[in-house]
This record gives sequence, C-alpha cells and structure tokens, in this order.
Amino acid sequence: MNAPRFVLAAVLPMLLVGCVSKPPAPVTEKRHEIRGEVLRLNAKDKVAMIKHGEIKDFMEAMTMGFEVREDAQWAKLREGMQMKGIIVELGQDYWLTAVEEVPARAPAAPPAPKETK
Repeated sequence: MNAPRFVLAAVLPMLLVGCVSKPPAPVTEKRHEIRGEVLRLNAKDKVAMIKHGEIKDFMEAMTMGFEVREDAQWAKLREGMQMKGIIVELGQDYWLTAVEEVPARAPAAPPAPKETK
C-alpha cells in the first residue's frame, strides 16, 4: 500500500516546520532615572551599592548594587553622596550611567514659635 507513505510524506514536512523555533525578538534598550544615596563602592568590580527610591517601570525602592561600566562615571561616585543617574536596561542586563551629585535635602525647618498673648 502506498497510502501510509503518502500520509507520512505529507505530514512529516508540516511537523518539521512546526518544530522550527522563531528567532528571539530584538532586545530594546530602556533608560530609567534613579535617585538615591551611595552607601558603598566596590572598586574591584566597579559596583556602587545604592539605596534608591522607586525606579518607575523598573523596580521598587530598595538597596542594591549597580555596575558602573564607564571610568568617567565611576570617578564621579563617592560614598555618602546623594546622586541621580540613569539605569540602562538591555534585556536581563543593566548598569548605571549619567551620574550626577545632587544636593542633600535640608532638614525640615522647625515650626515657628507660637505667639502668646
């Protein structure tokens, strides 16, 4: 019988086409603003430990390390500084760039004394 061979010849190419995986979608670079305080610097690995606020559309407020790839950006960082910068996100990879020092927030002024009559 030629029917089983015909069925196999017709079905096998369809099965093989279904097994071919599609190439991965291109990864798009995203940039997120970060503001926080530099707690520690690891010069060996060029990682800045930063206590930061929420990074919109990226992560909640927390303390974590961020890689700094550019020497010029690394040179701007110092422990204890208040900073802002940009987190570059590329797929599962991310790093800190565009570092700027920002003035520390001044403590709230004490309330004015109440007048007595």
